Amino acid sequence: MKEKNLEYFAKLPYTIILEVWDDGDGPYYVARVAELPHCMIHGSTPQEAIAEIEEVKLDWIKSNLARGLKIPEPVRTRCSGQIRLRIPPSLHKSLSDKAMLEGVSLNQYMTSALAMAVGMDARENQPNELAGAEK
Repeated sequence: MKEKNLEYFAKLPYTIILEVWDDGDGPYYVARVAELPHCMIHGSTPQEAIAEIEEVKLDWIKSNLARGLKIPEPVRTRCSGQIRLRIPPSLHKSLSDKAMLEGVSLNQYMTSALAMAVGMDARENQPNELAGAEK
């Protein structure tokens, strides 16, 4: 069995989440590792936060290894692209009405609404902040 050392954990595909926060002094960007509690860094741009999260992740792992603490590993989830969702009939009707007004299917309308809710562009399947930054 392979020893679970810094090199082992550094190669694992951890989930990086980028969020816009605003504590009243204006917006800034926070990059965090979803599986590692309190492993995060902030920056004034998305690129700055993303660029620094790898070093913060390695420091977090080193610190926890040195203290003999358990280090969570990423859990791979398989997403088929299909979900079953129970919603109140009134919400179903409202969504159906909005989809009809937009001239799209209910599925397409809900996909766009969900993508917007999590900060993604439904057409490109990528975060809005990064979509503009990479072009």
